[in-house]
Parts: sequence; structure tokens; C-alpha cells
Amino acid sequence: MTTATLAHSESLIGTAVPADTFILLETPQPWEKPALLSPGVPESLRQVIKPLLALGVRVHLIANEQTSAQSQRRILIFQRSPQQGMQLEGGYKSWEIQVDDAADMAPAVEAFFQNGSRRSLSSQRHLMVCTHASHNECCGIYGYPFYQDAIATVQQLGLKHVQPWQISHIGGHRFAPTLIDFPRGRYYGNLDHESLLCLLKQQGDIEPLLSTYRGWSLLPKPLQILEAELFRQYKWDWLQGRVAGRILKQNRGWAELWFESPKFTLLRYTAEFENNKLLSYQLTSDQVTHFRTLAQRKTG
Repeated sequence: MTTATLAHSESLIGTAVPADTFILLETPQPWEKPALLSPGVPESLRQVIKPLLALGVRVHLIANEQTSAQSQRRILIFQRSPQQGMQLEGGYKSWEIQVDDAADMAPAVEAFFQNGSRRSLSSQRHLMVCTHASHNECCGIYGYPFYQDAIATVQQLGLKHVQPWQISHIGGHRFAPTLIDFPRGRYYGNLDHESLLCLLKQQGDIEPLLSTYRGWSLLPKPLQILEAELFRQYKWDWLQGRVAGRILKQNRGWAELWFESPKFTLLRYTAEFENNKLLSYQLTSDQVTHFRTLAQRKTG
């Protein structure tokens, strides 16, 4: 595939989709384009989802090896913590709602958002691999075999808390195979078995994973580039920390990002960017300031 081949020379950083809320609806395949028109999605569910889409909520269909053989359906919801000023976060809050059949999905989603029905928080880790071939054939050609590899590798490693899924189009099909790692909400692309092992084990050489990193959906796109730079600097410690970021000025302006982890006290980075190009960043603390100038990189 030409698009997939060309993507290996294209920067992935800054191509994660920023969002406060993701709703993932277990729905058997086949999936249409757009996914919500698929035959497994009840019309009542479309009507409940429609106003949420207008608010910027991201909605995807998901399926695993058991989906087509059962009537029960799961709804996974990943949501940013309620904001009262800037808040340090390590990922999304995660809920899993189970219903008896597809007809019960609409009232369950409606109850969650309108009536404050939160059910139980989930601690499961979910690897959402895009296999939406009807949206773009690259995701079928490259995504589905990677999904199968993810299932086998998770089983071999005995990772009972990790669940691989197929997911409808998440953007960036030119980077297939591509996935979102929830509940953290980090996007990856151009994946292979080595980077999969790196993602699952989170130890050893981090470079195979960094080369596949697309960005973090909790951050606006200009800050995704800065976050990736710091991910490379702090390595695995970065994933154990909490981050908050915001844009201070648009166009040619400034942004700031805060980081705290068990190994590091609260650190503040400021960055200069122009039209989604990160120009420079600096670490500011009471004791020391470091300054780095970057080659200009534009977000996707």
C-alpha cells in the first residue's frame, strides 16, 4: 500500500485526536463507513449519541473474539476528570457498563450522561487496534494481523489485565497498524511485534515504542510534540507521572506543561510554538533553567 509505505517517513507526533470523552460501543462486525450507520447499531442509540457528537465526544465501535457469539454488549467510557483549573492527570477515568443486548445500550448511555449513573470504575487496560477496513483497506491489511498478534502476545505474557480490541476508524490510517492505549489515551502507529512487546512490558529499551508514538489525546496538538520530547527524556518514568498542559496564546504563542511523578517533584515546562510548530521549550524551576531549541516540526 502506497499510503502505508509513505507514512514511515512522515512524523507521527501530533496526530492523536484531542478529546475529553470517548465512548466505545461493543458492536459486531461488519462496520460501515461511517461506523455509526452499521447494522449492529440500533437507531435509538444513534439518536442518543448524536447530541454528544456535537459536543466533541469521540464515539467508536469495538469488538473482540467473543462479540459476535453473544447477545450481551459492553460500553466503555473514558472521560477526563472534571476540570477546575489545570489538573494533573495520568490518564482518563474509565467505566465499563454491561447490558443484556443492543436494545439496552441507548438507555444505558443516556443514564450515564444525564442521570449521573456512573456504575463501577474499571481498572482494565484496553489496546484498541484499528481494523476498520471498510474505512480504509490499510487498517484491514495491517491492522487485523496486528490485532491477532496482540491477542497471542498478551496470552503468552499472561497479562490478564490487558484486553485487545478491534476498533473503528481512529484517524491516521496511513500509519496502520495503529492503536489507542486506554485508559491512558495515548496513540501509536506503524506498529510491529517489537514495539508491541515494548508497549506491553514497559521496560528495557524505549526507542522501539517512541518511534511509533503519535501523541496523547489529553493534550492539545502543539503540546503533543512537547510531551513526546519529554517522554523521550524521562523514558519509562514519564508513564508513571501525571501531566497537565494548556495553551497560553494561539498562533505564535506560548504553552505550558506541568509534570510530577514519584521520582520527580512538580516541574514546569514552557514552550513557544507557531501554527502548530514547536519552536523551543524550557524547564523552569527555583534552582535551574534549561533551554532547548528544536528543529521545526509541524503537527499532523
